[in-house]
Amino acid sequence: MTFSCKNFDHDSGTCRKLGGECIPGRPGCVLDGQVTLSDELKKRLEEFDGRGNKRND
Repeated sequence: MTFSCKNFDHDSGTCRKLGGECIPGRPGCVLDGQVTLSDELKKRLEEFDGRGNKRND
């Protein structure tokens, strides 16, 4: 995955803004609406709720 974001913590691989796993384009992400998501990212977004937590379906 190639992208640049000032909120990405390279040491932990997490999002400093949202305080969790970095998934580019997720709601609240500065890249939301600014990038075209791959099928892989769309699938990952479906696995998380709006707060960035894994769903327990």
